[in-house]
Formats: sequence, C-alpha cells, structure tokens
Amino acid sequence: MAFISRICATSRGSTIDAVGEGRYRVCDRQAHCAEVQGLWQAYETLRLQEQRTTS
Repeated sequence: MAFISRICATSRGSTIDAVGEGRYRVCDRQAHCAEVQGLWQAYETLRLQEQRTTS
C-alpha cells in the first residue's frame, strides 16, 4: 500500500497529493482528479484546473 502525502491545498479546494514513485494526484473541489508524473506537472495541472473553474 502506498503512503499518500498532501503536498498542497488551495483556497479554491484543489489539492495535490504525492502517491509515490514520482506520481501526484491533482483534484479539484468537485473531486475530479488527474494523476500525473512529476511535481512540476502537478502544479501545472492544478493551475489549469483552477483557471477553468474561474472562467
């Protein structure tokens, strides 16, 4: 079983969790999630998700 660690939580309800082996789960406040490789990609995914919710 992988140990999941919260990396970031924004005021808009988005989160980034480390899921192991360089992979990250990025979720918005409606629990729409994406799993990506690398922390930079996780932050980019979070930024794009939050841009969509404000448009």
